[in-house]
Amino acid sequence: MTVSLGVSLPQFTSDPDRVIGSALRAEAVGLDSVWLFDHMWPLSGGKERPIFEQWSTLAYVAAATERITVGTMVTRSSLRHPAVLAKMAATVATIAPGRLVLTLGSGDSLSRAENQAFGIPYFAGDDRTRQLVSTLSLLRAFMSGQPITAMDEFASIEALPSSPEVASPPRLWMAGNSRAVRDAARRTADGWNAWGKDAAWFRERARGLARDGFELTWGGVGVLDTDDERGSAALGTDFPERHVWGPAERFASTLRDLVDAGAGHLVVTFPKATPETFEALATTVRPLLV
Repeated sequence: MTVSLGVSLPQFTSDPDRVIGSALRAEAVGLDSVWLFDHMWPLSGGKERPIFEQWSTLAYVAAATERITVGTMVTRSSLRHPAVLAKMAATVATIAPGRLVLTLGSGDSLSRAENQAFGIPYFAGDDRTRQLVSTLSLLRAFMSGQPITAMDEFASIEALPSSPEVASPPRLWMAGNSRAVRDAARRTADGWNAWGKDAAWFRERARGLARDGFELTWGGVGVLDTDDERGSAALGTDFPERHVWGPAERFASTLRDLVDAGAGHLVVTFPKATPETFEALATTVRPLLV
């Protein structure tokens, strides 16, 4: 099984050079993908912390890189009208043909305050999954190249031209840990992403999703450090269950368990990444995954 390995970019900053420098570093050391979060404010460290908007930053990263996959981990389906999101995705897919993965999620209870603070609807209960499916279906239709007319309780669109025309449509993944999202992903998406779960959990949920061409993917937080005490301290008290940590051998062992559970694309978020972290992931950890 071929395993792809990616990293989240440091977008909680006011320095664009840091974001682009990290993307170029990831590409130079041979990692497969770089990813951006979708928040109006960071979910930790206070609302005043800087954060770059996902899609405008993604376009910048797409233009600056040449080979590496660029993606969203994840795009929140409620933050933008689906027609606007479709145009944005088509634009980035044109800038980086064949390199865009659009992972779509509905957000969770932590997103409620963020949506409400900016006057953006927050969907709860069954509406969350139905709005998510509605948005993904419209995105797929837009990438087909035909004008779109669609109407449901979440969006009303009449004769929307599919422009720019996309020669290489993005892969559309659906993210979420619930049964409803997994079922929806199996029916409507090109892949499924789970966040922050261990290999045993992933194996159990992924079992019913595997099929030809469908990508099973994992994302989570990691600390790669030769000193166990520094690694565990950086992650906090819940690190054994939720995160990947430790020196290269332990780090790779945890990722290898996820691969054995069915994950074909692994995305690691390093809270305090350095250029050396990306290089170690590519040159030291990756060889231990096979």
